[in-house]
Amino acid sequence: MTDRLAKLRHVVLDMDGTIYLGHTLFPATLPFLALLQKLGIGYSFVTNNCSRSRAEYVAHLREMVIEAPPDSVVTSSHAAIHHLQMQLPRVRRLFTLGSAGGNEDLRLGGFEIVDEAPDAVVVGFDSQLTYDRLCRTAYFIKQGLPYIATHPDRVCPTNDATVLPDCAAICALFETATGRKPDAIPGKPQPGMLLEVMSRYGLSAEETAMIGDRLYTDVQMARDAGVLAVLTLTGEANAEEAASLPANQRPDLIVRDLDDFSVQLTAARR
Repeated sequence: MTDRLAKLRHVVLDMDGTIYLGHTLFPATLPFLALLQKLGIGYSFVTNNCSRSRAEYVAHLREMVIEAPPDSVVTSSHAAIHHLQMQLPRVRRLFTLGSAGGNEDLRLGGFEIVDEAPDAVVVGFDSQLTYDRLCRTAYFIKQGLPYIATHPDRVCPTNDATVLPDCAAICALFETATGRKPDAIPGKPQPGMLLEVMSRYGLSAEETAMIGDRLYTDVQMARDAGVLAVLTLTGEANAEEAASLPANQRPDLIVRDLDDFSVQLTAARR
């Protein structure tokens, strides 16, 4: 493990549950990012939560005193854009179940957001959804149009006394109503977002680490991409769940928080 940490050139971070929870920044986050800068290690942010646009995430991070260039933030909306461009190049008109921010990124990706005669359906995260919108989405899915879900998260992390059903929970509703599962789910754990970051910065797998709080998205994506898979215990998963997984699905490293990872990284770089 020391050898892998010594070779790191870039750390890819999940956001909610990893660097903050809800609106609360974890105490270890800013010191950790400062350490990476001191060591000359780059960092990027990837998230399945497409409720905000890339620009909105940059502003949100800035409010937390984290400076992030726009191209350092990748969301599942960008994974959906890449999938549509590569696999469905004739699709231009999208009916979406998603937020204004997610729709903005899809527009910037070259797509038109429409209410009638769509070429495909994209389901993301929409905290303002209405029953009428659910019905219209189900109708277009039932018609056999290409159907993309941005990510497979069941709930959205929160520190409030509530549960926030996420994209997978909404897609389960559509499966019950229409009999169809999504044709593709390009967000985590699919490795596309991580591979995009590696390509942008010219990184090899052994020079890259992925830190996240979810086993079935963050850790699985890291394992599939061949990078160092680091599970932080500040969010959804716990060490017992990680230990119960098959060996090829377990994280390479489990840390209490980013401060714990900082200690191990510093020791490896001496």
